[in-house]
Amino acid sequence: MGKQICLFNSVLQDSKEYLYAADNLINHHNLYAWDLNQAYNADWQSKRPPLYPLILALFKLISLGSHTFFLLLTYASQNAASLFSFYVCIRILKHLNIGINWNYASLFAVLSLSQLIYSNTIMSESFLQLCLCLILYIQLCQPPTFKWSLFSALLIVCGLALKPVLMPLAYAYPVLMLLKNLPKLKLNIWIPTLLPVLFIAGISSWNYARTGTKQYSSISTINLLHYNTYTLLMFELGEQKADSIVDDIHFKGNLMGNYAAKQAYINKACQAIIFDHLTTYSFLHVRGMFFCLLDPGRFDISQFFGLPHKSNLLYESHKDHAIRRVFNTMLNPMGILLACLFLFNVLKLILMVKFLFNRSYSILIRIMILILPLYIVAVTGPIGASRFLMPVLPIIFIMSMAQKKWNLFSKN
Repeated sequence: MGKQICLFNSVLQDSKEYLYAADNLINHHNLYAWDLNQAYNADWQSKRPPLYPLILALFKLISLGSHTFFLLLTYASQNAASLFSFYVCIRILKHLNIGINWNYASLFAVLSLSQLIYSNTIMSESFLQLCLCLILYIQLCQPPTFKWSLFSALLIVCGLALKPVLMPLAYAYPVLMLLKNLPKLKLNIWIPTLLPVLFIAGISSWNYARTGTKQYSSISTINLLHYNTYTLLMFELGEQKADSIVDDIHFKGNLMGNYAAKQAYINKACQAIIFDHLTTYSFLHVRGMFFCLLDPGRFDISQFFGLPHKSNLLYESHKDHAIRRVFNTMLNPMGILLACLFLFNVLKLILMVKFLFNRSYSILIRIMILILPLYIVAVTGPIGASRFLMPVLPIIFIMSMAQKKWNLFSKN
């Protein structure tokens, strides 16, 4: 935090979009995530959900034009959210009568660099993390009452308003709560579970009024074309052919009569390519899930500290001789740190697997704790990276602390 405020403030492309959205909310009352002085692109209207730009806009108004005070408010609130997330998870551990080995806990904290980095970057991950930890706390530690059901639903709504990644969870949530509370389900407890679905419908309708297409966020189409489809094509056909096909899809999409037709064309074209190569895509999706769990965070570190990096590991891992390409990017002084982080991530993955089979806890508790990390890595798929895992790091902390000994060959 001190580095970001006192030395130099590192920002990502996403950070710039959030800042533009906040400025445009203040000056133009428009949730547009880019410079309005440049050529209009309807993608920017719905790309970023409203809550984090609203938070930034509030901090900008409070700071009265002081950039330093704005950064202080932003990073102090995100660090507070980060610390409170781990406090909530410590409460969960106490509820489950799990003692904390503070040597292991300290090691976990020191080697969780993405937690430290994204708590001090203009990104919404820290607030999303807090929502997820509070949802888990309610589900594990509080009785099934209308009040707690309403709080849990509102937390999912807040998560949706931060990141579109919770959309599948929002649709599954009513069904999951139905199954969890059978056969004693009460209607007044179940009804609040529909709030996230209603929120999605409301935002989609709002975006339809602004862009002509009823979608929650344009980022789903952007990711489908430029990440899911592009990396599949790169893996199958090579970089040049992938560039050509994606450019062609984008070009033909722009020839459509309106924005809604463009989005529909891009989605249909990408889905057709993925279904034509479904076996390969499934492999890349599962591989991406493991990358998400094991990625040591080279991108995070290099971006945060302004270190040079000439290659994008997401794309390098989809080219020929991927292992050698990834290894070559680590032949530098940062490579030692990355190797240590990678080994620790391997350890965490093993501890997660051990937790799944640890009969000291009921199968329901194990599934409820494991479901959010698995959900995040599953929806991230082929673009998996440490940044996407950061919102569930405190939940992985719970699973890690549940193992009394980090001896991989002993029974807990």
